[in-house]
Amino acid sequence: MQPIARSGVTLRLPDRCKRASAQVEVVPTHSIGAIVMHSSEGICTIERISKMRFGDQAEQLYYILKPSIAKNSSVVYMPVTKGNEALRKLLTVQDIDRIITESLDVPSVWVDDNKHRKERFQEILSQRSYPEMIRMVRDIHIHTEKRIQNGKKSCASDEALLAEAESVLHQEFGYVLGLEESEVPFYIRQRLEASA
Repeated sequence: MQPIARSGVTLRLPDRCKRASAQVEVVPTHSIGAIVMHSSEGICTIERISKMRFGDQAEQLYYILKPSIAKNSSVVYMPVTKGNEALRKLLTVQDIDRIITESLDVPSVWVDDNKHRKERFQEILSQRSYPEMIRMVRDIHIHTEKRIQNGKKSCASDEALLAEAESVLHQEFGYVLGLEESEVPFYIRQRLEASA
């Protein structure tokens, strides 16, 4: 029995309640050396899995990740509890080809109103829906060409969102396919034409 003091009286909890309240050890679903996709850092290698404590937080198990393309940080620390859900294995070549083919069935995601279009594109990017992202890239290219043909400049917010979508797609696709990121658009076009 586990004693609990309350208002000067000591109560005893049965041992089964003590066991239920004990912290459960989290088991990592990814192993050291695995190459995974992180939603904001991109492709990362799991360098270590270690128990760590930050500040006054309780000690917990962390994935220590090394991004393949260094951004602001050279190492990323992610609790295993979060990483088991947030990190994923890289796509396969078959996954990529299926995603490209699926994008043909995605209806246009273009929205004429600039503000609503920006919101819609940001939503697609945050969801990391690759077929929708490929459709979004196609829509932006189509509408940008029309603007230029009509003597207008390209829309700056469209260009920024296009760059973000292409960065995400090209990094993983290029890595898996063994291509330079600059070669990925040609690969996607070829697969789209072959599937159309």
